[in-house]
Amino acid sequence: NLDLMSEASIRYERKVDGSNCANVAEIAAALFEECCGAEVCPGIVDVYPGEADDAPARIEFRPYRARALAGAPITNSFMMSRLERLGCTVEKNDIEHYVVTAPTNRPDLTREVDLIEEVVRLWGEGDIEATLPAAKNHAGGLTVEQRRVRKIGAVLRACGLSETSTYNFAAPDDLARLGIPETGRGVPVRIIRPLVAEQSEMRRSMLPGLLRSVAYNLDHGVANVALYEIGRVFFGHESRSLPDEPSYVCGVMAGKRSDDAWNQRFDEYDFFDAKGVVEELLDALRLTKVRFKVADPEQYPWLQPGRAAEVTAGGGQVIGWVGNVHPRGLKAMGVDVPVVAFELSQAALLRLAADQLPYEDVPTLPGVDVDLAIVVDESVTCETLMQRISSAGGKLLSDVRLFDVYRDDERVGRGKKSMAFSLTYRATDRTLTSEEVEKAHSKLVTKVCKSTGGEVRS
Repeated sequence: NLDLMSEASIRYERKVDGSNCANVAEIAAALFEECCGAEVCPGIVDVYPGEADDAPARIEFRPYRARALAGAPITNSFMMSRLERLGCTVEKNDIEHYVVTAPTNRPDLTREVDLIEEVVRLWGEGDIEATLPAAKNHAGGLTVEQRRVRKIGAVLRACGLSETSTYNFAAPDDLARLGIPETGRGVPVRIIRPLVAEQSEMRRSMLPGLLRSVAYNLDHGVANVALYEIGRVFFGHESRSLPDEPSYVCGVMAGKRSDDAWNQRFDEYDFFDAKGVVEELLDALRLTKVRFKVADPEQYPWLQPGRAAEVTAGGGQVIGWVGNVHPRGLKAMGVDVPVVAFELSQAALLRLAADQLPYEDVPTLPGVDVDLAIVVDESVTCETLMQRISSAGGKLLSDVRLFDVYRDDERVGRGKKSMAFSLTYRATDRTLTSEEVEKAHSKLVTKVCKSTGGEVRS
């Protein structure tokens, strides 16, 4: 069986109208007589034994049932007229019950639903308005997870990123070209009959597909690209037939936020733009204890060292990463401009997200602002200092904000930097006195300098 479609196969699949053989034979005999000079004998001999099996089907037809299935106000007169045009014979029992005899040339009309399908086709499927199915004792609406997934997309679009959808297929060397290790990503799920060699596996990361989209846009004159995708990746197993299919939120940003105008110039996307998008998303989902740690180059070799961070939340759980894609990987993917990217676990985002936060009263008592500049080694990060300051400040310290970083080999020292913070002291039940603030601030400075090895810059 070669499964080849031909004129004959189509005709015999749909069957031949056996009741019309006499008419066809008469036409053929007339052509023989006219064209070939044959002599036609009178009469017809039919030895076909299956006449009873080819009897026309008699189908009960209910117009109200047709209207219910179609969801359209089709009138009885329209249905009857269209069925008669198809060659059907319609017998009326009562206003809502008919008996329809299908023509012998339509052996596919055997059930009531077949007649309804013909009526809907002639009515026009495009003229039927979409309606929600009726349901009893069911409350409609989205689930909590569905609302949160839609919120993720809404926040990313509000940050200027456009949603895209790339192929779930990938090339076998996608991870190697970017330098992404296979540890923790299972074994590749190979496609038995891939259409092209570059799509012979199921993807284990969305980043290669998004970088291909960036390259495609750049090649077609689109200089500013900001895309995101919410989708699945596929981690196969040696001992199981079905792979794991975790979902991720991945984004890429290249170029500028907007085209330059006569009165404004825009900077190119950098690490802090992508970090700001991630911060905005996590803040909208109300994740707590969010931290950005310097990414280890050995664990994240596809990111540029010094311009990448590991994202944690909920008390140290790693939920993703953000940073500049390594130039080596960009070159391998055909991208010749810097690209910043991020990838977050959707399962972690949904698990750690909260609908409500603890309520805090609007402060009605005045706060006291104090500036603090500390000279520390270059190895001490801003995050470390802010954590130490917040820990040492206790309940009276309500806000910490970095506002300046200063370096000078002569005034600050080689290999050192001065970081200036604005601290706000406030109590919820009373107005703080200058003595209380001085005592709390002196205690804070002592603890921070001792724990970081820094000193206050005068």
